[in-house]
Amino acid sequence: MEIPEIKKKLDEGLIPPIAAELPIKEEPEAIPFLISFEKYKDKLCEINNLIKNCPKKALKDLKTIGSKIFDLDDFNKNGIDTEPIKCEGEYTKLFNGLSEDEEVKEHKLQGSARIFYFLNAVKRRVYIIAITNKHLETDKVNH
Repeated sequence: MEIPEIKKKLDEGLIPPIAAELPIKEEPEAIPFLISFEKYKDKLCEINNLIKNCPKKALKDLKTIGSKIFDLDDFNKNGIDTEPIKCEGEYTKLFNGLSEDEEVKEHKLQGSARIFYFLNAVKRRVYIIAITNKHLETDKVNH
């Protein structure tokens, strides 16, 4: 809808077009979280070992994160687990190279398959650490 007075002034060149239009600035909350593999641990990667529908589920869940997660509440609303894990047993491998304030979480795919990740809510990023097929033991000591 145009306002006749403004339209007339625009046509006469009195108001520059850029000033007549309000800039639309997207709120950060209008953009879904981004997925980063910057901290991915290739040595723990078991993508090739995922079986049955697990690879499809992993891809579907990553798509959900990158398209439907706009705030922290959206994780659980969209079926993405946010279960924190402790730096114990075989899980210690996941924490190598991370700062102490990064809380590693696990998302269950199927059976013992998991996606391990941590969040940076300020940067609105999900950092994928590993995708595993076998269960990591918490009572097993790493050597």
